[in-house]
Amino acid sequence: MSLQSDWTWLIYMAGDNNLEGAGKEDLDEMKEVGSNDRLKIVVQFDTEQNKTTRYLIEKNGLKILQEMPGVNTGDPKILTDFIKWGINEFPAQHYLINIWNHGGGWENLPTDYDYESLRASKPGLASKLKRVRRSIFRNTIKKIDNRSPADRAIAIDVGAADYLDNMELRTAIFNALPDNKKFDILGCDACLMNMLEIAFENKDVANIMVGSEETEPGTGWPYTSILKKLSEIPNMSPSDLAKAIAQDYGEYYENNGNAIQDQSATQSALDLTHIQPVAESLNDLANVMIKNIDDIAGQVLLARQKAQKFDMPEYLDLISFLDELIKRLPQNKAVADAAKKTLSILKSEQDKFIIANTKWGPRVERASGVSIYFPEHDYLEDYGDLAFSKQYQWKQFLKTMMNA
Repeated sequence: MSLQSDWTWLIYMAGDNNLEGAGKEDLDEMKEVGSNDRLKIVVQFDTEQNKTTRYLIEKNGLKILQEMPGVNTGDPKILTDFIKWGINEFPAQHYLINIWNHGGGWENLPTDYDYESLRASKPGLASKLKRVRRSIFRNTIKKIDNRSPADRAIAIDVGAADYLDNMELRTAIFNALPDNKKFDILGCDACLMNMLEIAFENKDVANIMVGSEETEPGTGWPYTSILKKLSEIPNMSPSDLAKAIAQDYGEYYENNGNAIQDQSATQSALDLTHIQPVAESLNDLANVMIKNIDDIAGQVLLARQKAQKFDMPEYLDLISFLDELIKRLPQNKAVADAAKKTLSILKSEQDKFIIANTKWGPRVERASGVSIYFPEHDYLEDYGDLAFSKQYQWKQFLKTMMNA
């Protein structure tokens, strides 16, 4: 066991898929900085080679801490075990839990998904592939919408034909909490993860969440620049580190992004300790819209069409949607006032929920930091399994819109 450091950065690298090559490149980025007495960078890397290795990232090197046969990164117990082990071996004042994988928001995979489609014929080429959209996160629910694989979330652990869903992610992290104390930062180096629903799902396991509203380019996070900052200021606060991740990500793609291959990039930091007022005000808006649905359905649909969307068009930037809604409903004071209240909470400088937001590329000019599910058609019933859906009325609003 090491002496307590300022930060331990635990990276759960699920590379048993076509991202194995990208994982190796990210390890190289991390090695440019490496661990020191005050910062420990620890990786569990599962690969297509049926091998899982735990590393301590050192300056210009990888120290092998443990080798084992390939694990199922879609098993919540595997993530829990890694986090507990990392905390025990590298105790720290602050912890960042980094989920590294494909990503795709809240949605689940169809039961007949072709996992082998995520195999990389040459793992070294995987870093050149755009990160596949859709979800790393799955739950073993019985009723799953049977959209074609091309339209649904994709999984990560190809060898095990499994993945984690958001509920399993929360459970896995919750079961690893040290002394029931929330982790400082949950980082998702994965696509489409900074949704209000996912943030709400994880509000009891982390204080801050960092991730992307949009699909991430294949390069993912710029680990060298982020870790260099943290290494130079090891007593950096969680809030400052979260902001630095978002800022460095934006700067990296501003300077290095390929407009054809990468197209766009977003990254934001959400303070989960301030999510409750956002969720409650959005619940009030949902209730008002339900009551007035016959009068406003057309304007709401138009606001949805005009709002900022992402690779999955049913994911809308929340602030963009509220802006469009307010423009189109001045005659309905109840709905307009409720939308303005939610918008003012999201934009408030006091008790900020969105503490950092960066974006690059013309496709995401109105990205503000957090998205929400609002399909035009084909509402997915398993949306109701999320904690946000169980507690608030946005789910009922979506169903009411579908009926209208």
